[in-house]
Amino acid sequence: MSMDLFDDSEYERRLKNLNNIEVDQLILFNRPDLFYYSGTGLDGVLFKSGKENVRYIRRNIELGKNESKIKTEFMPSFRTFRDIGKNNNIGKLGLELDMLPYKTVKYLEKTLNPVNIVDISEQLRIIRSVKSDKEQYYMKIAAKQTDESFEDVVDLIKPGMTELEISAKIEYFLRRDGHPGYINVRMFQHNLTSLSYVMAGDSTASLNSVFGPVSGQGNCRLHKNGPSKRKIKNNEVVLIDTTGVYEGYTADETRSIFIGKPKDNLYHGLEVAKEIQKYCEKNMIEGKKPSELYIELIQMANEYGLSENFMGYKQDRVPFIGHGIGLELDEFPIITEKYERELKEGNIIAVEPKFIFDNPKSGVGIEDSYIVRKGKAERITKHPW
Repeated sequence: MSMDLFDDSEYERRLKNLNNIEVDQLILFNRPDLFYYSGTGLDGVLFKSGKENVRYIRRNIELGKNESKIKTEFMPSFRTFRDIGKNNNIGKLGLELDMLPYKTVKYLEKTLNPVNIVDISEQLRIIRSVKSDKEQYYMKIAAKQTDESFEDVVDLIKPGMTELEISAKIEYFLRRDGHPGYINVRMFQHNLTSLSYVMAGDSTASLNSVFGPVSGQGNCRLHKNGPSKRKIKNNEVVLIDTTGVYEGYTADETRSIFIGKPKDNLYHGLEVAKEIQKYCEKNMIEGKKPSELYIELIQMANEYGLSENFMGYKQDRVPFIGHGIGLELDEFPIITEKYERELKEGNIIAVEPKFIFDNPKSGVGIEDSYIVRKGKAERITKHPW
């Protein structure tokens, strides 16, 4: 099936971009990158020397040859790198240093000696940040998964249910609908414990092991994030942050469900979040700098009197408002003060204005996935706010 995901011309464009990275050779280990450039996510590496690209496969070489769009060879062990070193004058070697284990880097440094190792992580992430029409199509299907999961469960939520119960219902729908059951993330020591983060009341204000405006209490001390056994109460907000995945491509969506009649400041927070999304739809366009958009959205929160509550509470606020999505949940571009690279048509960004309050101790907000266009951004997650 993977042979038909993209046509040959798309792989040719990707490999041309890869070959433009200024190194003598590069070795890719990260599964999303392997899949992106070769067409298969099977274990192994991609080695590039000059203009030649070789996809090494560690297991099931026949499947690898069937799926891969580039030259494919068997890789029985890491000893393959010795042969690579003997047969190539390595020179400057590009690696994904933002995610490779130190031990692996040192092994390559020793095995391929002499070699000058450089980090190409940023270049790789920039290349993948602009999605083709076919990638956008797959991400719209992923967004439809999240929309329909909300439709399936929203009317079932009632006081007395636990966060885990609701999360399980959403996950059941997503898996039944074709979700592969995983979400790729690129951060060290970062584990997503659920396909659907359901948090209610004070759980939404419990900031633990996920670097985001909300994280949830979780269900064990090792990974303090995600849904817990906490029961939903009347007159509080249930925040649901859900991801859809189709053919490896991710959509991200959050909705706030009001049970009974919570306090007025939570309604106010949700209305401000809606205004921020409307602003992003008009202004998150090609040529806009994410750093400028970030400052404008911070100013909006200030004007509505919610500066201390925006994207966390006081000292726990996070310094971003949106993040790129695609084969990984945390891609470029990032809506943050220091991201200066101008937006391009085809960037897909999850914008997540969220507010955390101390009285009541609760959070509220929304998240939508947008495709950057020239005129206005296209929202692909469409469940009603």
